[in-house]
Amino acid sequence: MTTAPEDLRTFATFDGHGGKVSKRVEVLDHRPPVSPDGRYDGLVAVRGEHPLGALDERAADDSAELARGVASIGWVDPATLRDWYRPDRVVVSLLDARRSGLEPGVYADSRGRGRVRIDGQEAHLAADGRPAFRALAGSVDAPKVDVPLPMDQAVRLVVVSAAGTGDAPADGSGDAPADGSGAAPADGTVVRPARTDSGALGVEVVTTPVAPVLSPGEYPTYADDVPGLPPRPASGRVRVTASVLLDGSMHRVDRLDGPANTLWIERGGRVVPVAASDVGSDLVRYTATPV
Repeated sequence: MTTAPEDLRTFATFDGHGGKVSKRVEVLDHRPPVSPDGRYDGLVAVRGEHPLGALDERAADDSAELARGVASIGWVDPATLRDWYRPDRVVVSLLDARRSGLEPGVYADSRGRGRVRIDGQEAHLAADGRPAFRALAGSVDAPKVDVPLPMDQAVRLVVVSAAGTGDAPADGSGDAPADGSGAAPADGTVVRPARTDSGALGVEVVTTPVAPVLSPGEYPTYADDVPGLPPRPASGRVRVTASVLLDGSMHRVDRLDGPANTLWIERGGRVVPVAASDVGSDLVRYTATPV
C-alpha cells in the first residue's frame, strides 16, 4: 500500500491489455526493483481491480486469489496512464510564509480570475444550476460575498493551513453524503504535522485538482447571499440529482469519488466508473429539490 496520506493519493486511468481495457488505478509510491535485464526501469506501481497487462501482477491482499474484480498490484509503463489526478503538498517555513503573505484559508485557482479566496465549501448551486464556489472578497477579517465562481472555471483548490493541522480539501465537504467521495471529517480538519525538510514548523499548502462535477446528495443553499455584504447563514437545503450525457444517452450519476477523480454512473444496468476529467461540465444536468 501507499504511504501517502489519504487526501494526497495519486490516481490515473490505466489502458491495459493493448488498450482494450481501461481501469481507474491508484499510482503507488513504491520504487521499482533493480534487475539485471532492466525490465523494471522507468515503471511505476499501480493498484486496482485486475490491471491487465501489468508486469508481475499479484493480489494486493496476500491471502486473496488473483482474479477479475480483486484488487491487485503490478508494474506499468507510465505512458499507459492517462487522466492523472495528482495532489501536491509543500510546507513553507513560517518566515517565508509571512514574506509571501500566505494566509490560512481555502482558495480556488481559476482560469478567469486567477487565485480567488472561497469560503471552503465547494459545490453550492449557482443561480443557473451549475455547481459553484462562493467566492469571497475584502479582507480576511471582514470577508464579503463575491460573485459565484463556477467549478468549470476552477482548475485547482489550494488549502493553506497553519502549522500542526490542515483543513481537508474541499472536494467533498462535510455537507456531502458519506458515499466514498472523500468527505472531510465533521470538524473539517486533518491532523498532520506541518514541518519543513529541516524539521522546522511551517505553513502547509495542499493543492488538489477540481472535478467540475457536483456529487449527488444534500447541500445547503444560500439564496440570501448578496454580493458586497457579509456571508449569511444557509437559507435551506436541497437534494441534488445529476445525469450525464454520454454517447447520445443520459446516464444517472451514482456518486463522485473526489480523491480518485472518478465519476460512477449507471450504464447498461451496472454502475461503472469513468474519469471525471473525461466528462465536460456542460454534459451534466442537475435537478435540485428543496428538502
